[in-house]
Amino acid sequence: RMPAAMGDDKGKGVAADMEVMFDMSKKEQGNPSNNYKKLHRRIKQDYKVSTNKEVINIERLRVANLVIFAGPREMFTVDEFTALKDYLADGGSILFLVGEGGEGKSNTNVNYLLEEFGMSINNDAV
Repeated sequence: RMPAAMGDDKGKGVAADMEVMFDMSKKEQGNPSNNYKKLHRRIKQDYKVSTNKEVINIERLRVANLVIFAGPREMFTVDEFTALKDYLADGGSILFLVGEGGEGKSNTNVNYLLEEFGMSINNDAV
């Protein structure tokens, strides 16, 4: 769902219609206005960028083509997982970033969703 910006489009054409949302509702370690500032600026050159600080639901997710969870530090609810699964089924994209120690150290339950897709985050460090 997220085609790369082509040539010198920089915010024009297909990419300008795409939106990337940083989620902040789970006390994420990665903050687009702080430690993810460079990434935020780079994405903003080619895409619309927003931030979500509210409870995760399908209506909020649908405004974005990609939702970034940059180190969630709170548990997701059953309703939030349902919204995330519906969003993915509708063609949305999600990027989960988790720090050293995995979900155990971060106090999150993201593997509950990831395991449905044959993935998981280990509780170790590389």
